[in-house]
Amino acid sequence: MTQEASRRGWAAMILASGVADVIGAVRRSPRLHWTLRAAQEEAQAWATEMGRGEIIWGSPDDQMLIGRMPGHAVVVRSILLPLGRPEDETN
Repeated sequence: MTQEASRRGWAAMILASGVADVIGAVRRSPRLHWTLRAAQEEAQAWATEMGRGEIIWGSPDDQMLIGRMPGHAVVVRSILLPLGRPEDETN
């Protein structure tokens, strides 16, 4: 895979855990980050703002980081950026 083809963006999200009526993210990155560390720092800032303290991190592979804090799960994941030029949005 070429370097351009393997460029990744990273996004963070916090999900409520143990709450049956909550579906979706409590917080999520509004914009991709260039690095895992930047997305992880964004998630930690949210956790601090929410009064949840330090996130306990684990990594199942090199494309995702999973974190836990009381009442919530945190996911930082990567996605490959599109190839080529942005599509024309004339619709």
